[in-house]
Amino acid sequence: MEMFRSTYADISLDALAANWSEIKKVAGDDRFICPMIKANAYGHGDVQTGLALEKLGVGILGVCLIEEGLLLRSSGVNSEILVFRGFDKRGAEKILEYQMTPVVSTWEQIKYLEAVADETVKVHVKFNTGMNRIGFNPDQSEKLSDYFKKSKSLKLKALLTHYAMGEDAVSKDGFSAKQTATFLEIMDFFKGHDVYAHLLNSGGIASLAQVKQNNVSDHFLLQKKWGFRPGLALYGYQSAPQFKEMKLKPVMTLKSVVNNIRTVLPGESVSYGCTWTPLVPSKVAVVPIGYADGVHRLISNKSQALFAGQLAPIVGRICMDFLMLDVTHIVSGDDLTKWNEEEVTLFGFDENNKFLSAEVMAEQSNTIVWETLTSVSERVPRHYRGLKKP
Repeated sequence: MEMFRSTYADISLDALAANWSEIKKVAGDDRFICPMIKANAYGHGDVQTGLALEKLGVGILGVCLIEEGLLLRSSGVNSEILVFRGFDKRGAEKILEYQMTPVVSTWEQIKYLEAVADETVKVHVKFNTGMNRIGFNPDQSEKLSDYFKKSKSLKLKALLTHYAMGEDAVSKDGFSAKQTATFLEIMDFFKGHDVYAHLLNSGGIASLAQVKQNNVSDHFLLQKKWGFRPGLALYGYQSAPQFKEMKLKPVMTLKSVVNNIRTVLPGESVSYGCTWTPLVPSKVAVVPIGYADGVHRLISNKSQALFAGQLAPIVGRICMDFLMLDVTHIVSGDDLTKWNEEEVTLFGFDENNKFLSAEVMAEQSNTIVWETLTSVSERVPRHYRGLKKP
């Protein structure tokens, strides 16, 4: 994309590679790992992320939508693609046409696959163990096992479920423990099948890392080589602050530059609604990034950004295309034009490697870091660096 404003997301593929390495250290050998690159790779760009992961030797990638899988295929991604959302008959046709692997959650989806399959189709079957979102209920286990023993169209490859509170999987008495116990009961019905099981999201993976660090040998996370589905951890953030075992590196930095700096006097105000008025003559930097780019309006008059190596408060309401910073304590001199094009970092690393976490913006937006990352909109170009060929 040709750029006419210097607002972009800097994506470090070297940081992505480092996070992948940390996840693999927890996994050890011979464990199923499916990096999740749904939702545009959590805002990082699914095609470039998928291609980078292929260079790292990844053989399977997870998406939610069929459309996401089709984009990856059309962009040259050759890895196995696991589609999680579900599908109708037309969707089943596309999944098979583009050699993707379906996650089956209903009997209707099984029927759709049977109707369009020209050869044996490998499937993953999802069970609901407490998330109560999608998946077969446990009471369908025996029936499903019997079906797959007889089916000539579909071959059962794996079972899966999804943790509702993966960050509590450290505890032997938490909700994840209850879900795992239910899942183990489900798995008993499939002993005659050659299948593996995956259920550990980023919270579950971090829990496993802590369990290993603490040498808790009888923990349910060690009962089987549960498969991994890393999402947030892949992009450099922990799912809960107590996790320290994996040394993760944030992959995305959201940047812009100063458009202009103007003097605002006491009694004057800044932006829509006149919500900020200075008490002293103030220097206000106008930055060409706004809520249409993913900087939530909720952080107006609450948050801050890195400017010239220092934190500068966001003042006034964030606009669709602009936000304003109070840089009075940073800017000196009468020639304000010399500060035009000065870099501004909303989260991530500035040019001097000073770091401002996306978790700060998430907290001030009264949301989670997952949403902060995925909110960075399509009109913000992604610039990729690192992971060069040897």
